[in-house]
Order: sequence, then C-alpha cells, then structure tokens
Amino acid sequence: MKKLIAIFTELVLISLLLAGCEEQYKPPIAVMPQVLVVDSHVTNDLNQNYVLISKTRSFYSTNAIEWVGGAKVELVGENFKIATAREDSPGHYAFLTVPEAGIKYKLRISKLYNVISNIDDIYESDYVTMPPVPSIDSLYTTPKIEKVVRMNGFGVPQTFESPGREIDIDAPITPELNYYRFNYRAIIQWKYTPSGTKWDSTLVYTPEDTLKHAIIQAVAPPPSKIDTTAHILYGWNTITNTDQYNIAGPKEFSTSVKLENHPIVLLTYNPTQYLDSVQQKPYNWIIILDQYGISKESYDFHDKLNRQFSADGTLFEPVISQVYGNIQCITDPKKIVMGFFDLNSYSQYRYYLNIGASDENPVVLRRLTKFYDIPDRGYKRTNPPDFWETNYK
Repeated sequence: MKKLIAIFTELVLISLLLAGCEEQYKPPIAVMPQVLVVDSHVTNDLNQNYVLISKTRSFYSTNAIEWVGGAKVELVGENFKIATAREDSPGHYAFLTVPEAGIKYKLRISKLYNVISNIDDIYESDYVTMPPVPSIDSLYTTPKIEKVVRMNGFGVPQTFESPGREIDIDAPITPELNYYRFNYRAIIQWKYTPSGTKWDSTLVYTPEDTLKHAIIQAVAPPPSKIDTTAHILYGWNTITNTDQYNIAGPKEFSTSVKLENHPIVLLTYNPTQYLDSVQQKPYNWIIILDQYGISKESYDFHDKLNRQFSADGTLFEPVISQVYGNIQCITDPKKIVMGFFDLNSYSQYRYYLNIGASDENPVVLRRLTKFYDIPDRGYKRTNPPDFWETNYK
C-alpha cells in the first residue's frame, strides 16, 4: 500500500512539473507588406454611398486602422460623365450624385504616391452596370420550426424546437435585374408597467420560461428626487442579420420569372428572448426591409464570402485566397489590392407585423407608408413614440 501511495505521489509531482513547463504556442506569421483595402458601396441613395480606403495590418497588430487620405476618388461612367467624391475625413469618401440605371460605371482611385516607382498609383475597378430600382411582389409569413441548441435548466446543451413564423418574399426576375441582396431590421415593441400603479396592470409580464436568456431586472431607472412618479415605458429592441449576406438569384437551369419563397428572417412565438427583462411586455413588430439590386459578379463575390464565414476548417473548405475583388492597380498590375466595387440599386419597405402566439392565431400584416428614423433600441415614458404601431392603426 505504501508503495502504491509513493508511486501515485511521484506521478502527481511529474504532472505538476510538466504543467509548469507549458508555454503558449504562438505560431510565427510572416509580416507582409501593407496593401490597399477598398470598401465601397454605391447606390441610388446618397445616405448610403461611401468609399473607405485603408491599409492592411499584420495579424498580431493592435494599431488603429491606417486610413488613406488625400486620394482622388471618381465614379467614371461609360457616358463620359465623371463624379468626384468628397473626402469627409481621412480615408472616408462620399459621392454627391447618384448613378443612372442602365449605365456602366467603374471606380477610379488616384493620387496615391508610390515611393518605389516615384509615381502616383492608379486603381480601377471593372465596369459594372447600375441595375434598375428593385421591387418585391409580396411579403408574407410561413409557419416554421427552428431547431436551436441552448442550455437547459441543468446547464447542459440541448436541442430545442422553437416554433414561429418565417418572413418570406417574392420578387420579379427580369433581364435587367435578377440578383438581389437583403438586409432587415426586426424591431420588437414592448411595454413596461410598474407594479403598484393604477395603469393597466395586466401588462405586467412574468413568464416561467427556462429557455429565456434575459437579464432578470427591472428596466425602469430608479426614481430621482425630483420625479417620483411611476411611468409606463414604451420601448423597442432591434434584431438584424449580422451573420451572413442574404443574397438571392435565379436557380440554375430554372425558367422561372419570379424569385419565390425567399426567406428573410424567422421570428419565434416566444418574443421574450429578444427582450432584456421579464417585466417587459412584448408588443409586436416593425419590419424594415432593405432590398438591393445587384450584379451577377456581386452575387458571386458575396456568395464566396458567405462560404468563408461558414467554413468550419474541414479539408475541402475554401481558403481565403479564393475570394478576389474587381479592383486592380493599373500602374503596377503585380500590386495586390483588396476590395470590391459594389454598385447597387436600392429600395426600402416597412411593415407592421403581429404573428400571435401560435400557428392558430391570425397574423396581422400591414405595409407602412411613414418612414420614421428609429434607433436600434430605447424607450419613451408615459406616451408611445411617433413610430409606435398597433393592430388598429
């Protein structure tokens, strides 16, 4: 027995010594020369038009982004019209005019001095045709069940079924426009009624839900010395697509003249998971849909990026070198430039949506005509904000 205890003690000591010798392995990564990075987004909406120019950083760098100022940035049309961008801050450029549908344009960047060749480098994109303004034929909802992995009541990962309704759209496919990209903002409205008030106390919401991953706390700020009145709060939170690009186009070998049943977002019947407190009463949705008409090249570029984002490191996953942009250095073709000239047409749609609590409930879906500026989240006391929507408005 003593011999076994001695052997066990030696093994423990050896293990501790080996653990103490561990070092964090930091693989050497070659420091590559800086290359130009061009992030562009040009549409028929001046508020969305921008060209951002910067330089790459090394992998371990903690330095701030190095913006490239002083460049001449132009939108060159095949009709010989040239629009010059305004530099609002170093590396941030914006055009003051919008491109015309059906006209081909290229992005040209110049006045970037090259210390090696002692000349100014010139960068140009491929020509891209400005698509016509996009439209949708219809927006509707479809019952869906999403499978999600969450911690159960015992802290163990478990797969749950989360029923809800998926927002889908139909859009036309024409010779001039058959590829799209979509962004959405799903804004959930909520109410908070302090307990003990005489106002509509039925709005106090206290569900027992083990799937909820919210902060269990009151949303109302503590009363100040001046204002001791309890207020009803009318608030809102936002969810949006942040994982992958939502793109759509005609299916291969398809003769359809319409994009059908294209999913935008799935909203569950348990909206409390989108809120910050069990004391917030969910009060239906405002859906903001941004639709972009894009080129086949833009579709392929964003599709490759989506594959990169979803890669899990298996053998046949794509590598980053497979994603190429459409911008080249004209003065030195061997120079690498990272970026894509994205020329899009744009339109926005807004809807009020009440999906109910199950498939059995009728859905209230209404298109909105007033486009208020809605922050991502916030609340207003006593009275609802101007953009507040109900079933009866």
